Amino acid sequence: MYAFMSYQTEDRAVAANVAGLLETLGIRSFMAHEHIEVSVQWRDEILRQIGLADLFVPILSARYYASIWCKQESGIAAFRRMTIIPLSLDGSIPQGAISNIQSSLLQNGQATYQQIFPGLASQDVAFTINAGTRLVAGSRSFRTAEYNFQLLLPYLNRATDAQIVELLNVSQRNGQVAHASFCAREYLPPLLRSHGHLLEPQIRDQLAQVLAQYAFPPPGTF
Repeated sequence: MYAFMSYQTEDRAVAANVAGLLETLGIRSFMAHEHIEVSVQWRDEILRQIGLADLFVPILSARYYASIWCKQESGIAAFRRMTIIPLSLDGSIPQGAISNIQSSLLQNGQATYQQIFPGLASQDVAFTINAGTRLVAGSRSFRTAEYNFQLLLPYLNRATDAQIVELLNVSQRNGQVAHASFCAREYLPPLLRSHGHLLEPQIRDQLAQVLAQYAFPPPGTF
């Protein structure tokens, strides 16, 4: 997956932060001020990179719309019917050719996974589910596990059996996930019921035992 970062020069640091977030999902990003060599024709390389990209991520601001280059980039992205994920620094909304797309506001110049996932899923839901599963696997606290799992919930009805099995496997291996309250009580039980038969018996039994601790009412209390 490849993203083209569109931004006004003064917002380069913000664009770099967003590119860093995308990188944690396995998405490479192109930033003109970082990746175009001095000897390269700027316009030609911009056009080439937009053509290569899967995602177009504009960092909107009043400065963005004061730049003819930024407006041209967004127009090209719209013409190519690219997946566009507009992020706003100051409340500026998409204009012109991308005015039909809703933007989300950056807080202190920082993007979140919640802002990225809907657009990413519209481009490639399988990629999104796999990226989200890796986030779940790397969760280091109960609250982070719940946050990461919530990112996946809107897309699990489009997950393959193999993807659900992998999500159950990583949840069983990571106690921060299996023992997180919402994961144990709400998110994991339906998946275990629908796909538990596809797990290795030992893994299925271990996960079922953990989830039983959080069931309400507890098993056997009727």
